[in-house]
Amino acid sequence: MAAEEDGVSLTLLDLPDELLLSILCCNGLLVRDVCRVACTCSRLRDITDTQRLWRHKLQQICPEIWDLLSSHQGITDWQEEVKQIFCFGREMRKLVSGLSRKLYQNPHLTTAVYNEVDVMFISTPFAAYYMKYALTKIIEDGAQYTNLTEKYYALRVISHVHQGVCRREWQEFLAQPSDQQSLEVGSMLLARWFQPHTNVTIKQMVAEIDQIAEMCRSKLRTAVPDHPAVLAPLVPSSEKLPNSKWNRERCQQLFMCINDVLYNQLKFEGNSHDYYNLNNSLLNEVLSSRTGIPITLSILYLAVCHRFGILLEPVNFPTHFLVRWNVPGTTDYKYIDAFDKGRLFSPTESLSGVPLLASHGDMSQFSCGALQVFQRMIRNIMNVAQMQANLSNHMELYCPATELLGLLLPDDHGIQELLFRIYYTLEIHYDRIIVGCQNLLEHNPSTILEEMLTDCKQMLKSEIDIPKPITPNPRKAGIAFATGLIMRHKAYHYSCVIFGWDEECKMPVDWVRRMGVDSLQHKGKQPFYNVLVQDGSHRYAAQEHLLVNEEPVPIGHPDVGKYFKEFTGTHYIPNDELEQQYPGDGRVRNNILRERGFL
Repeated sequence: MAAEEDGVSLTLLDLPDELLLSILCCNGLLVRDVCRVACTCSRLRDITDTQRLWRHKLQQICPEIWDLLSSHQGITDWQEEVKQIFCFGREMRKLVSGLSRKLYQNPHLTTAVYNEVDVMFISTPFAAYYMKYALTKIIEDGAQYTNLTEKYYALRVISHVHQGVCRREWQEFLAQPSDQQSLEVGSMLLARWFQPHTNVTIKQMVAEIDQIAEMCRSKLRTAVPDHPAVLAPLVPSSEKLPNSKWNRERCQQLFMCINDVLYNQLKFEGNSHDYYNLNNSLLNEVLSSRTGIPITLSILYLAVCHRFGILLEPVNFPTHFLVRWNVPGTTDYKYIDAFDKGRLFSPTESLSGVPLLASHGDMSQFSCGALQVFQRMIRNIMNVAQMQANLSNHMELYCPATELLGLLLPDDHGIQELLFRIYYTLEIHYDRIIVGCQNLLEHNPSTILEEMLTDCKQMLKSEIDIPKPITPNPRKAGIAFATGLIMRHKAYHYSCVIFGWDEECKMPVDWVRRMGVDSLQHKGKQPFYNVLVQDGSHRYAAQEHLLVNEEPVPIGHPDVGKYFKEFTGTHYIPNDELEQQYPGDGRVRNNILRERGFL
């Protein structure tokens, strides 16, 4: 491109290098545009080799991980990091696009797939970040109800990658001396552990608590303008406090302002109505919903007070979690109930509320360290998991809770054995079970562990990375419906989508008796359909109980993508594997949709 000024023709190459570099750094130019510029001449190629340019481009294309990378001083070749991002993008899409063919008849990712992901995970220092970025792009690619199968497997792979990242974070955290293990940071790591599909960052949560502290400072400035904390900088969450910085009166003035902001202005409160909700145990969700249980509200209260130089300690009271404050200048303690709007009281008042403990007369026995708090939080989550009505939802929560507890308690053989039993039940991680059982058997002989070890060795040998052949299920007369149709149950009125069927009931006699199949008009001698239900359950429904839904809606079930590639607004389109399994369903499905004007 050329321009004329006073009769002189100017080209891009007439511009100085610094200006050309600034142009190339513009957000409007994509990486591929820069690469094309580099191919034009040696001068522009040299300019595009500038590290400043590629550092800027990485920040431009990956703002989600920029903060993670920019804090690492060891990166010297930013162009190579950009290349890695694109390489991992290709590798992740290649991996995910082939998983349905490999795993359609497997309930979970296989050991071979886990191992393939793990090899990539450790291939470069920042591989995990790039893998998560690439998988997130797949999940967010296109319209919400398209590419469902790729998104389904991308979610499963990203869960494994995310756990690898969190495991590394916890290992670094646990490697610190116990007195340097921050309760605030650990609770944030715990929240990250249980949310593989949510972008939860420690930086974000720290910033939210900092913002609450600033609100408290504004309240303090109005209520007690001469308080020294008005002008003092906030204490960083990473700084250890040996004692409270202020005297008794100044601390109590701060408590008054903190309570007013947390409970009156921001309306934080204990979630008594939905106490056993998982979100009550996740600090980011507590900050968002402003509701929680005693332990998470106590951690928040402790974190805000820490920023003002007040040292609080966790108290692992058996029936109710509290924090305690050493009254400056004395050996006395006061106790604070963050679940009850920051109520301050003496040890005697606390124990009197629990008759069985009142005889102890010594609250100091319940003080605890950060690791004990995390163990209690995890066990709370395990209790939440056990209350799930759906077995799949139960295990989806109980398994990672046990994994994290095992990470915190590596020498607890009971926890380790429980974890291997869960893996065995879920038919995953046979390699981990083998290594773990061998280690446990070195300490204690166990017939159960020996049998599990033998079985897993055999299962690992038979778990070949070759797709199992899909046996077609030919249609027979009397099968009225087809896969992909949105149905409604006549009796229970739930919406669901058909992902399979049998010519007649194939369930065991006990199930038939328990479900009252013999009381149906056609008993078990009628087609039964495998359906995914809106509430997240799988059900097996008789044909006489189902109707085509005249107002079809998308089914919010996590396994929809395993069987379908798209929701059209009226029905689901089966993926290649489901189409192979039920090859005659397409014609029937289209006929039914045409009859209702959906096609």
